Amino acid sequence: MPQSQPRNESGISKMEGVRRTLATLGSDAKPKAIQAHLKKEFGIKMEPNVISNYKSTIRSGGNKSAVIGRPAGTKIGEAFSLEEIQAVKEVADKIGAEKVRQLAGVLSK
Repeated sequence: MPQSQPRNESGISKMEGVRRTLATLGSDAKPKAIQAHLKKEFGIKMEPNVISNYKSTIRSGGNKSAVIGRPAGTKIGEAFSLEEIQAVKEVADKIGAEKVRQLAGVLSK
C-alpha cells in the first residue's frame, strides 16, 4: 500500500500543494515564491530546500498522485477534461483496458 502524504488544514498533501502552486505560478517559479503561495493559499509551511526537492520530483514524474496530470507538452488549460476522461472510461469498460492500451499505442505512431 502506498505511503500517504501528510495532510494540512486544506486537506491536500504538501506534494499536491507544490503541484497546484506550480500550475498557478508556472514551472519556473522560485522556491521563495512557491513558499509564499503555499502558505497563503493552502496554509502549508515548507522550507525552500524541501520545495526544491519536491519540484525536482514533480519534474521527473515521480510521486504521482491520484490527480491526472497534464500530458507532456500540454499547457495549462489543455489537459484532459472530465468528459474526455469519462468517454475513455466508457470505451475501456466496453472493450477492456488492454485493448485501450493497444489502441493508444497504434494511435500514437
